[in-house]
Amino acid sequence: MNTHPTFAFDDPVQQRVYEYVERNGAVPPDELARAIRVDAGGSQSKPARSAEYRQQVRLSSERLQDALDELKRGGYLLETDGHLRISVTAPERTAELEDGIVRIRPARETDRDGLVDAMREVASEERYIVAENVAERLERDSALVRANEDRSRVFFVAEFEPDADTESEPRSDVVGWLHLDAPELPSLRHTAEVTVGVRPEIRREGVGSELLEYGLEWAKDAGYRKITQNLPATNERAIEFLADQGWQREGERERQYCIDGSFADEVLLGTWLE
Repeated sequence: MNTHPTFAFDDPVQQRVYEYVERNGAVPPDELARAIRVDAGGSQSKPARSAEYRQQVRLSSERLQDALDELKRGGYLLETDGHLRISVTAPERTAELEDGIVRIRPARETDRDGLVDAMREVASEERYIVAENVAERLERDSALVRANEDRSRVFFVAEFEPDADTESEPRSDVVGWLHLDAPELPSLRHTAEVTVGVRPEIRREGVGSELLEYGLEWAKDAGYRKITQNLPATNERAIEFLADQGWQREGERERQYCIDGSFADEVLLGTWLE
């Protein structure tokens, strides 16, 4: 997925295919074949005082395949595990822990439940307001990755894999995440807002730093130049973590949050991707 994708395709079939996959997340090709329809070429007259309309028919398998091939070649879509998705490509990275490894990679639709659980656990513990709001939107949204005329959104996850001979306590597969959300406004296209978090049982093992480095490298390659995050002043752990990573404190908004009946300031942090 590019930072500034071309959403107005010259080919109307490619446009419809891309928009359907973008709205629905992971789409099997047979569902796409049933859903995409085109004008039959003729028209039928509707009753008096109404406009003409064109009959729509299913797209031929050859025409659909041509559109998919072009979208894949252009880097807009990819097909994995029998499903079409918006293309977010990044090499998987591994980090060794005492009792297993963590794999960091772009999130898939199948990660949704674990991702939301991780975000809610961290948000409830630390009053991570932005992450809590993202989790709520994610539960309502039909697609994990979004890339349209209004916004771009991508997730990366840290997935724990225990050693085969380790008698460690069971952990959720998704133990951490990084989320980037960016507007498509011309004046703000160089910026993105980030949330990042790690489940309590796996903290202080370097996973948060690995996730942040991984996500910021992807963002830089994608064309972003500035990354921001806003946090309640009460979330001292997250503010300290970002400061240790070289982020700058850019300002505060007084009494921006009301948490458990008490007002809290909002701290604005940012970093430039040089």
